[in-house]
Amino acid sequence: MLSFLRRKAQSPTLQATILIIIVVFVFWGVGRQSSNKRTAIATVNGTAIKYQDYQKEYNQTLSQLRDRFGGAVPKGLLKTLDIKHQVLNKVIQRTLLRQGASGAGLYVSDQELQKAIQAMPAFQQNGNFNMNWYKNVLTNSRLTVSKFESGMRYDLLAAKVRDHLSRFGEVSPNELKDLFNYNYTPFKFDYATLKSHDYADKVEVTDDSLATFFEKNKINYHTNPKRKIKFLHFTFKSQQVPEPDDKEIYNYYTNNIKKYTTPERRKARHILVLSKSSDTAEQVAAERKKINDVLVKARAGDDFAELAKKYSEDGLASRGGDLGFFSRGQMVKPFEDAAFSLQEGGISDIVKTQFGFHIIKVDKIEAAKVKSLDEAKVAIIAELKKTKAKSLAFKEANDAYEKIILAGSLDKYATTDTGAKSNIIATDFFSKESPADAIKALPMLTNTAFSLKKSELSSIIETSQGYAIVYVEDSTPPTQQKLAEVKSKVKQDFIAQESVKLAKKAAENLLTELKKGGADFGEVITKAGLDLHTTPYISRANSSAAKLPAPVLKEILHLSAKTPLPKEVITDGDIFYVASFKDSDKPRQDLFTKEKPALEKQLKTENNNELLASWLVYLQKKAKITTNESLL
Repeated sequence: MLSFLRRKAQSPTLQATILIIIVVFVFWGVGRQSSNKRTAIATVNGTAIKYQDYQKEYNQTLSQLRDRFGGAVPKGLLKTLDIKHQVLNKVIQRTLLRQGASGAGLYVSDQELQKAIQAMPAFQQNGNFNMNWYKNVLTNSRLTVSKFESGMRYDLLAAKVRDHLSRFGEVSPNELKDLFNYNYTPFKFDYATLKSHDYADKVEVTDDSLATFFEKNKINYHTNPKRKIKFLHFTFKSQQVPEPDDKEIYNYYTNNIKKYTTPERRKARHILVLSKSSDTAEQVAAERKKINDVLVKARAGDDFAELAKKYSEDGLASRGGDLGFFSRGQMVKPFEDAAFSLQEGGISDIVKTQFGFHIIKVDKIEAAKVKSLDEAKVAIIAELKKTKAKSLAFKEANDAYEKIILAGSLDKYATTDTGAKSNIIATDFFSKESPADAIKALPMLTNTAFSLKKSELSSIIETSQGYAIVYVEDSTPPTQQKLAEVKSKVKQDFIAQESVKLAKKAAENLLTELKKGGADFGEVITKAGLDLHTTPYISRANSSAAKLPAPVLKEILHLSAKTPLPKEVITDGDIFYVASFKDSDKPRQDLFTKEKPALEKQLKTENNNELLASWLVYLQKKAKITTNESLL
């Protein structure tokens, strides 16, 4: 853009345009300085919330919604959920929390913030905080340091407020018992599945029904849009690259010695006894005794692999605890330190990590190796030639691009530049789904062609083979197809739609019959010609044994002896479920002791969150809040 402005700087039209831009910026700047308060989205007890802060939060919320819905937010959802006011309320509550915390004497110091960030594993290398790595991680996540640290400071402050309020959030024995019973009471259910494809042969297909279906769904039956392009491709292979000299090869080798270095590797086995942070002192003592007993056997000469098969509690037990080869940086620090301190054949003491207690045996040690310059020479020459070819290809593409712009079009460039015409490749019309032969191996060109309109020129595009410039010579929009052209596809779609309706209707009829009462669930299902299934005992905490989809589990776990049938048929995609409560049992009391710490933690967190929410509501009622609805 700058080079374009330089070339056209003598144009009176452009000079006038630049003058207008300057005037606009001058007056915009003055206006902004005098209207800060008018651009506040809200004020909370006199504190202004900038519109920019609201917009950032709104954009972040929108991005999260897009991710949740696979890239596109369903039409009307933002309005239905009133996202704008939800976000506004969120930024208001953040301001209230800061004000409330300040009133209670709570704040986050720079030292606390620094310590919290340095402790985060995402910003550590080899167990230590690395400033450059920290900045790189934030850059790759599209975050600035100031934005991230502002968010961290708020999170730490919110945690302090929760801790401050937590003295009011104690967990009662009754709450604990109720939650345990809710999570661990086992249930059994009967169910039958009705799959839509089983009803496909029951769908009546007539010409009239297909015509009606087609008219309602015309939008789904269009030809694909097409493009006709011309393009230039400057390949790496076509570049005349000189052989690198010995000095270039040597410099590359010394500057990239890590590429030719294989670090020391160790082949080891381990035996693991699992341990959780929520385990009681008695459980931890039992786990340590178990691993110590195994260590005694290993040190006494028992076969380590057989001990691993018998005692190890991880997925490698069946392989005798074999971890294969690994180098430094691939295992957690305590494990790595122990493994790399042993000699070949050595057995470690007990090693504690976040996973539990380990015993390690090193089977083999491979010393670090460095390829000599002679060994690496062929690969270095290839890499240097590839880098030079890439640079030359880009220069060639860039020169051509500038000439095309100066000429005014690709066709004019072809007539003015010697040899250019012979290098231009032209295609016939093609669709995105069926690219032209000339670009089948170059998907970037296909994508670019369909991102441009007729008579548009692309920028320089990097391909797997070089650099390209694409010009869309012509394009055809999608056109409505006639029923006769797509009749087989219409028929297939019609049957799929109607079979879903039939399956759902059959399921609804079964549920209606069952709700009348007096009939056994199994008899009704069998009479309908369906298979009767019964789940094993499952609980809310452990429902995977039922092998049912999550939406089905969610619904059936609401059933009980009092309400054995769901209100309506349970749906998962194009499969319909009719289900019934069958039986329940008492939860195992030995589980209560084991799960009690985790349940207490869960309840305490829930209670603290409720307290925080109530406190914010209280602050909001007391606060003087004004909002600028015109900015929403």
